[in-house]
Amino acid sequence: MIAEECKKLRMQLEEVAKAEEREKIVEQLEARRAELINLRDDVLKVSDSLKAVAGRSKIMGKLDSSKCVERVQAIREALNSDPLSITRGRDFSNLKKAFEKFIEDGGAAAVETWELYLPKARPTVDMNQVAQAEQQDAFKNKTAQLRSRAKYAEQISRNPPATIAEMAALEVTWDDIRRMIAELPAVSNDPLVQEFLKAANSRTGASLDLLTNEVRKWLQDNKLSDKYCIRTT
Repeated sequence: MIAEECKKLRMQLEEVAKAEEREKIVEQLEARRAELINLRDDVLKVSDSLKAVAGRSKIMGKLDSSKCVERVQAIREALNSDPLSITRGRDFSNLKKAFEKFIEDGGAAAVETWELYLPKARPTVDMNQVAQAEQQDAFKNKTAQLRSRAKYAEQISRNPPATIAEMAALEVTWDDIRRMIAELPAVSNDPLVQEFLKAANSRTGASLDLLTNEVRKWLQDNKLSDKYCIRTT
C-alpha cells in the first residue's frame, strides 16, 4: 500500500517537473518572440526612412544587409532540425546582433544622406525680404504666414522623414513657402537677380549660368552667398 502511494507520488512529481519545464520553454519562446517583434519594428522604421530619403537622393554611408540574410538562413536551418534551438545556443544571438548592426548603420546612413540633401532641397527664406514686406500693410498677413510656415518646416525637417508620406508632406510645406516668397515684393530691381532668386527657390534650384557677376555681387553685398541652391549640371 505504502509502495503504491510512493509510486503515485513520484509519478505526480515527475508530471509537475515536466509541466514546469514546458512552462519554462514557453516563457523562453515568448521572450524570443518579443525580441523578434522589437527587431522587426526597428528594421521597418529604418527601412521606411531610407525608402523616403532614397526617393530624393542617393543613400550615403555603408549599408550591407548580407549578414542579416546569412543569419536568418542559419537559424532557419537550425529550427528545421531542432525547433527549440532558438531558445539556446548562439544562432539567435548572432541573428540579433546582425539586425542591430543593420539598424544602426541604416539610421546613420539616413541621417548622413538627409544632412547633405536638405540644404539643396529646402527653399531659402530671405528675412531681409520678409522684414521689408512687413512694413507694408498689404503684406503683413502674408509675412506672418510665411514665418509660421518656415518655422514649421524647420521643425519637421530636423530629422530624416520617417515615411514617404512625411516626405511628401514636407515638400508640400516647402512648396507653400516658395509660393509665399514669390508673392512678396522683389528685394532687387535687377531682373537678373530676380530671375536667379526665382530659380534658386524652385525645387530644382538655379542653374550655374544664372550666377552672373551681377548676381554674385548682389549675393555678397547681402551676405547670402551660401544660402541658395545652385545646380552645376
